[in-house]
Amino acid sequence: MVDCYFYPIEAKNAQDYLDKNIQILKSYYKQVKLQSVQKNYPIFRGRYIIEHSTYVGLSNDEKDRLNGQLVLTNFILKDFIKYSNLGGIGVSGILVSEYKNKKARIFYLSFDGRYLSDLQFLGLQSNLYAYCVLPNFNHCILLGIGEDWK
Repeated sequence: MVDCYFYPIEAKNAQDYLDKNIQILKSYYKQVKLQSVQKNYPIFRGRYIIEHSTYVGLSNDEKDRLNGQLVLTNFILKDFIKYSNLGGIGVSGILVSEYKNKKARIFYLSFDGRYLSDLQFLGLQSNLYAYCVLPNFNHCILLGIGEDWK
């Protein structure tokens, strides 16, 4: 089981928090990836957490069994797709692990509208971490930007 806590700092914006928490996020991501490969998924608020690239490599049956669980993703923000006060914001991204690969897959995530200003401030090409609900990568939350998610 992995415990991960982000510590509050005197910050002015999401980037300040992200800069402060990046080493914790990297370590946490590495541990979740290791446990995902071993199929010993950590649990957060009663849901399994699986690392994104490991999830992509699963069979369709294995993916179906993880519906409603969480994926932990580390991605580069590529584009803003849509914004709606009712539906939130859709973004596209590329896994950091595939970023330099010419055949990198683009995937899509859906965040609540409250993340719009943080995502815009952080900007395109930002290296971000998020939890998203499977299988549609929706109901995502950004990690390490100063929100209390313990």
